[in-house]
Amino acid sequence: MATVDHLLTIEAAQRAVSEHVSPGRAVSVPLGEAIGRVLAKPIVCDVDYPPFDKAMMDGYAVRAADVAETPAVLRIVGQVAAGHEAAKRVGAGEAIQINTGAPLPPGADAVVPVENTECVQDGSAVSVSVAVPAGKHIDPAAKYVLAGSTVLSPGVRMGPAQIASAAAAGAAEISIYARPSVAILVTGDELVDVDAQPRGAQIRNSNGPMLRSLVTQAGGEVVDLGVVCDDKSALTDRIREGLASDVLCISGGISMGAFDFVPEVLASCGVRIVFRKLAIKPGKPVLFGIGERGTRVFGLPGNPSSGFVCFRLLVRPALATLSGRDERRPVEIAARLIGDCPATKDRQGYSPARIAIDGDGSVTVEHLSWHGSGDPFGLSCANGLIVRPPGLPKAVGGDTVSVIPLEWF
Repeated sequence: MATVDHLLTIEAAQRAVSEHVSPGRAVSVPLGEAIGRVLAKPIVCDVDYPPFDKAMMDGYAVRAADVAETPAVLRIVGQVAAGHEAAKRVGAGEAIQINTGAPLPPGADAVVPVENTECVQDGSAVSVSVAVPAGKHIDPAAKYVLAGSTVLSPGVRMGPAQIASAAAAGAAEISIYARPSVAILVTGDELVDVDAQPRGAQIRNSNGPMLRSLVTQAGGEVVDLGVVCDDKSALTDRIREGLASDVLCISGGISMGAFDFVPEVLASCGVRIVFRKLAIKPGKPVLFGIGERGTRVFGLPGNPSSGFVCFRLLVRPALATLSGRDERRPVEIAARLIGDCPATKDRQGYSPARIAIDGDGSVTVEHLSWHGSGDPFGLSCANGLIVRPPGLPKAVGGDTVSVIPLEWF
């Protein structure tokens, strides 16, 4: 695919990225380390589950025929707790005290809940006040899963419920997708560390911490290449280092300025540029390329809001795919606008917004005050982005708009 040098729609850019991204390598980890990871190979249960007919209530194991008419008085011939087996079978006119989770004794075919019973004859017998049919309050063997059944399929994200299923299936170690390594390089002579006091034309490096947190949140492993000045030789050294990772994210240096050396240096390092301009606002100067060893290279705008939006739209879905998750593009939902939202011009707009759930369960969204792509504070109160196609007039309160949630709300 030749380099696309014109303004590309976000949909076309997302398709171009997805063509170069597929699930990464699988690794084996102990089950206890799998939370939040994505399963690469199926988990198969090695036993029937439950492995025996199991009592689901505290009470008495009985023969249903013996309690068909109540009250019925049965002789207590033993007891069985979870983790143990009954010492004898249940015969005619007999009952065995049983706890939830214990295996049903031989001869019994039902369980009477303890609240429907009363001990009589000095505790040697039990009076049953409610009839129970055969099979009542019992989970039969293999009711949930047969041995050899797949209980979790590849692509499943391992949460607490999935961890429980894997444990019950006997999967002490599982195969999951490796976390993609993501090298982060921030460019710019003007940048100083967060703990430094900016002087003259300097500003603090907010993009580095932002990108590190975005990568971590997306499930990647950060390789921090720090900040590099606008110098071709220094850029070349750091970029070559970053091309050893699965993904390289470069902040700044990709536009058309005299000191925007990143595209030239990438080309000299063997990176094939796929596209370098998007028809979105914020985020017009965006670069995507492929290194000689397959490294996916994203050149993100140096303005913090632009970098955030472009990461969300392009990099995060790529990291999801590399991690085994199906997250091709951010989910958009409809919401009712509170207040106004500015008109869009020749590019698709993404604006910081606050999403909420109304009293009637409907989704509402408010456009937040924001000073443009260079404003590092405008997104701090946002939990979503309003998405508006190009060429639309101002939206007013009550209009329906599309929003991308940035978090659960």
